[in-house]
Amino acid sequence: MVQLTLSFFDTTRGIAISDIDVEFQKIHDGKWQVLAQMTTDSDGNVSLTEDDFGEDVTGYYEATARVGSYFLGAGYVLPTLKFIDVVPLRFGLSDPTQAPKSTYPSPHTVIHFNPAD
Repeated sequence: MVQLTLSFFDTTRGIAISDIDVEFQKIHDGKWQVLAQMTTDSDGNVSLTEDDFGEDVTGYYEATARVGSYFLGAGYVLPTLKFIDVVPLRFGLSDPTQAPKSTYPSPHTVIHFNPAD
Protein backbone atom coordinates (compact mmCIF):
# COMPACT_ATOMS: atom_id res chain seq x y z
CA MET A 1 0.00 0.00 0.00
CA VAL A 2 1.31 3.45 -0.92
CA GLN A 3 0.80 6.18 1.67
CA LEU A 4 2.28 9.63 2.25
CA THR A 5 1.86 11.29 5.64
CA LEU A 6 2.71 14.85 6.66
CA SER A 7 3.03 15.54 10.39
CA PHE A 8 2.93 19.03 11.89
CA PHE A 9 4.38 19.96 15.27
CA ASP A 10 4.62 23.12 17.35
CA THR A 11 8.17 22.61 18.59
CA THR A 12 7.97 25.61 20.92
CA ARG A 13 5.16 23.98 22.88
CA GLY A 14 6.10 20.37 22.14
CA ILE A 15 2.70 19.41 20.73
CA ALA A 16 1.21 18.10 17.50
CA ILE A 17 -0.81 20.69 15.56
CA SER A 18 -4.38 19.71 14.75
CA ASP A 19 -6.89 21.49 12.50
CA ILE A 20 -4.46 22.78 9.86
CA ASP A 21 -5.92 22.84 6.35
CA VAL A 22 -3.66 21.11 3.81
CA GLU A 23 -4.20 20.86 0.06
CA PHE A 24 -2.35 18.22 -2.00
CA GLN A 25 -1.76 18.77 -5.72
CA LYS A 26 0.03 16.88 -8.48
CA ILE A 27 1.30 18.28 -11.77
CA HIS A 28 -0.53 16.60 -14.64
CA ASP A 29 -0.07 17.63 -18.29
CA GLY A 30 1.71 20.81 -17.18
CA LYS A 31 -1.05 21.92 -14.78
CA TRP A 32 -1.55 21.47 -11.04
CA GLN A 33 -4.46 19.18 -10.23
CA VAL A 34 -5.96 19.07 -6.72
CA LEU A 35 -5.80 15.53 -5.30
CA ALA A 36 -7.20 16.15 -1.84
CA GLN A 37 -8.05 18.80 0.72
CA MET A 38 -7.64 17.65 4.31
CA THR A 39 -7.33 18.86 7.88
CA THR A 40 -4.69 17.57 10.29
CA ASP A 41 -5.97 15.16 12.92
CA SER A 42 -5.33 15.31 16.69
CA ASP A 43 -1.87 13.79 16.09
CA GLY A 44 -1.01 16.55 13.59
CA ASN A 45 -1.18 14.17 10.59
CA VAL A 46 -2.70 14.19 7.12
CA SER A 47 -2.24 11.22 4.79
CA LEU A 48 -2.59 10.51 1.09
CA THR A 49 -3.41 6.90 0.23
CA GLU A 50 -3.42 4.91 -3.01
CA ASP A 51 -6.95 6.15 -3.70
CA ASP A 52 -5.71 9.77 -3.63
CA PHE A 53 -2.61 9.09 -5.76
CA GLY A 54 -4.38 7.28 -8.60
CA GLU A 55 -2.67 4.75 -10.86
CA ASP A 56 0.62 6.60 -11.43
CA VAL A 57 2.34 7.62 -8.20
CA THR A 58 5.41 9.11 -9.93
CA GLY A 59 5.52 12.85 -10.49
CA TYR A 60 5.80 16.22 -8.78
CA TYR A 61 3.53 17.06 -5.86
CA GLU A 62 2.82 20.05 -3.69
CA ALA A 63 1.28 20.16 -0.23
CA THR A 64 0.12 23.60 0.86
CA ALA A 65 -0.43 24.04 4.60
CA ARG A 66 -2.28 27.03 6.04
CA VAL A 67 -0.43 27.38 9.33
CA GLY A 68 -1.06 31.09 10.00
CA SER A 69 -4.49 30.43 11.49
CA TYR A 70 -2.94 27.94 13.95
CA PHE A 71 -0.40 30.48 15.20
CA LEU A 72 -3.12 33.12 15.70
CA GLY A 73 -5.42 30.67 17.49
CA ALA A 74 -2.59 29.43 19.70
CA GLY A 75 -2.01 32.93 21.05
CA TYR A 76 1.18 33.81 19.23
CA VAL A 77 1.54 37.54 18.55
CA LEU A 78 1.86 37.99 14.80
CA PRO A 79 2.33 41.08 12.66
CA THR A 80 -0.35 42.06 10.15
CA LEU A 81 1.78 40.50 7.42
CA LYS A 82 2.43 37.08 8.94
CA PHE A 83 5.98 35.82 8.61
CA ILE A 84 4.66 32.27 8.12
CA ASP A 85 1.10 31.91 6.85
CA VAL A 86 0.72 29.56 3.89
CA VAL A 87 3.55 27.05 3.52
CA PRO A 88 4.07 25.13 0.26
CA LEU A 89 6.12 21.93 0.23
CA ARG A 90 7.02 20.68 -3.26
CA PHE A 91 8.49 17.22 -3.77
CA GLY A 92 8.89 14.57 -6.45
CA LEU A 93 8.44 10.81 -6.46
CA SER A 94 10.31 9.00 -9.22
CA ASP A 95 10.30 5.45 -7.86
CA PRO A 96 7.84 4.87 -5.01
CA THR A 97 9.45 1.55 -4.12
CA GLN A 98 12.73 3.35 -3.32
CA ALA A 99 11.34 6.45 -1.60
CA PRO A 100 12.58 7.38 1.86
CA LYS A 101 10.32 6.37 4.72
CA SER A 102 10.96 9.58 6.67
CA THR A 103 12.16 13.00 5.61
CA TYR A 104 12.67 16.11 7.72
CA PRO A 105 12.46 19.19 5.45
CA SER A 106 12.15 21.56 8.42
CA PRO A 107 12.14 21.36 12.18
CA HIS A 108 8.33 21.58 12.13
CA THR A 109 7.27 19.08 9.44
CA VAL A 110 7.92 15.39 8.98
CA ILE A 111 7.05 13.44 5.82
CA HIS A 112 6.50 9.70 6.00
CA PHE A 113 6.18 7.77 2.76
CA ASN A 114 5.37 4.08 2.81
CA PRO A 115 6.17 2.59 -0.60
CA ALA A 116 4.30 -0.31 -2.09
CA ASP A 117 5.51 -3.66 -0.72
